[in-house]
Amino acid sequence: MSAIQTDLLFVYGTLRRGSSHANAARLAAESEWRGTTTLVGTLYRVSWHPALVLDGGDSITGDLLRLTDPAVSLPWLDAFESCGLDDPPPHDYRREIAEVMTAGGAVEAMVYVWNLPLDGLERIAGGDWLEAHS
Repeated sequence: MSAIQTDLLFVYGTLRRGSSHANAARLAAESEWRGTTTLVGTLYRVSWHPALVLDGGDSITGDLLRLTDPAVSLPWLDAFESCGLDDPPPHDYRREIAEVMTAGGAVEAMVYVWNLPLDGLERIAGGDWLEAHS
């Protein structure tokens, strides 16, 4: 994956606060929650997890986190998102920098973006995985 450019991470699915996934608890322990934020894109249901593409005009709801130690957290996050060093291409996701809207204005944060075809995936019209998944 790319070099670390920021310690901010936007999560929009199984890693959000309120998710029951074990890695959500792990990430919460390794980060500081900065608030519920949004970015512009389109959200899709893959199966038990969502996929985000930065094309489209939906408001995607997620959590903005400041990683305590990105060098520790990013390797396991990349592996969880199937884009780690040991994952054979094509990777499910890629880590990118995107503009995230906060109450104080726009910030740049890392986000995991879907890297595979969208064929057959259901669009999540509301842009909120936790709401759509409950």
